[in-house]
Amino acid sequence: MRAERRAKAAPQHRFVVLHCDGCGAATNASYELRPVMVPAALVDNCFGLPLWLQTPCVGHTLWAFNPRHLAYLKEFLRAGLRERHSTANASVVSRLPGWLKQAKHRGEALGAVERLERLLLR
Repeated sequence: MRAERRAKAAPQHRFVVLHCDGCGAATNASYELRPVMVPAALVDNCFGLPLWLQTPCVGHTLWAFNPRHLAYLKEFLRAGLRERHSTANASVVSRLPGWLKQAKHRGEALGAVERLERLLLR
């Protein structure tokens, strides 16, 4: 099943059309907007549902919102040189948790990314 959010602002009506990729059925579902703090809560910030792409890693939880986010993390972890050209907290990398940026965790973190990639193949 997939849900697509196309509008930049939340509409007044709180319905979304859900489509089943398997049988093609479609249905309307209601939802409510609630503020969600991520990563304090490992839930998606649209529906408040637990993130599917999460796995234990060096005493923490490695998580990704979607395949593109996971690919970004993999690219970061595989990079040999990590230069910063912007001010503090102005880039995605600056907001990654410290444990993930430590070289000593790189191998385990890459293994965790690969576990999450296998989830995507199911």
